[in-house]
Amino acid sequence: MKRTVALTAIALCLGVTTVWAQKPPPPPAEDPEVKMGREAHEEMLKSGLKLVSDPALVKRVETIGQKLAALANITPIPALYGTENKLSRPLNYKFFIVDDPDTNAFALPGGYVYINKGLLKYAQSDDELAGVMGHEVIHAAHSHGAKLQREQSKLNTQMAIAALGAILAKVPMQDTGNLLTGFQLLAIQKVNGYGQTAERDADQGGIILAQKAGYNPVGMLTFMERLARDQRSRPDVEMGIFRTHPPEKIRAESMITQISQMGLPINRRATSNILKVTTRPDGPATEVLLDGKVFLRTTKPERAKTVAETLDKMLNQDLQVYDVRKMGATIQVRGENLVTLDTSDGSAVPEKLAEDALKMLRLSLYRYVLNGTL
Repeated sequence: MKRTVALTAIALCLGVTTVWAQKPPPPPAEDPEVKMGREAHEEMLKSGLKLVSDPALVKRVETIGQKLAALANITPIPALYGTENKLSRPLNYKFFIVDDPDTNAFALPGGYVYINKGLLKYAQSDDELAGVMGHEVIHAAHSHGAKLQREQSKLNTQMAIAALGAILAKVPMQDTGNLLTGFQLLAIQKVNGYGQTAERDADQGGIILAQKAGYNPVGMLTFMERLARDQRSRPDVEMGIFRTHPPEKIRAESMITQISQMGLPINRRATSNILKVTTRPDGPATEVLLDGKVFLRTTKPERAKTVAETLDKMLNQDLQVYDVRKMGATIQVRGENLVTLDTSDGSAVPEKLAEDALKMLRLSLYRYVLNGTL
């Protein structure tokens, strides 16, 4: 003590300010959810998870993902499950493409988002992809993974207490086994129930997020409807309590209600390849295609362009099969002339061409009614 005072006195006499060395402050602790996600990500890579590095695909996912992430970090979005996104704790979202052909996406706590390569092929527009990615961003923003883990831990504790209670009460071993089986099924049911609520929250929040980021939220609807349609063609397996997601049809119906309540139009053609009208050259002629099939073939390019534009406009009016009819060589839509076929369209009998075009248009509309909506 005397030595310290003496040194201080000498320093003051010499006009020197003495600064005693201090330990630097410890680095801030890593956010628990970020730590959980980071460790899980590292473990998946060690286990052989293959990521896609194709620059074009990575750029597409990053562009959409960072738009959504930026908004998720500054926009409060109400949570049906978990916690509202913490604006005071912005997440550093990371997006990865998994080299997997399945139509799937998932998120880990802390902002780790994964999109399967198969889903990128399945999505028919950036609007659809943004809807799916917005869904996954909400999973992270609302801390769904962390909450599910906590609920699972509680249920595991309840199962252990129940087993201990049965042993202390001298319940026969066979009955104890039945009791544990019952608690396991109850646990699965409860956790899957939490999972379904989390999915509904991610659907609702994802639609809001996509819309605020400048994407058409109908993309999430067309993606879900097509997924439901494709799943109808597979063997029907009843998942019962093991189902972790609400049925796609129910999810799609909820999306329709939400988008309508947002005051937004539901035009499925704007976000998918439903009733898609295109033109293409074919030798000396130009073809007008509807859903990839030839609707009209003409030697006049400007005529093809006009017919394509008119047809595209009419299809945005939610047409029904009975709205289309033929009068001679003219095809009419709700009483308005779409096109009048003539010999420049490749036949000496324009009425026959008109009949073929009518059948093709009605068939496309019929398929749309069957498969394009629920």
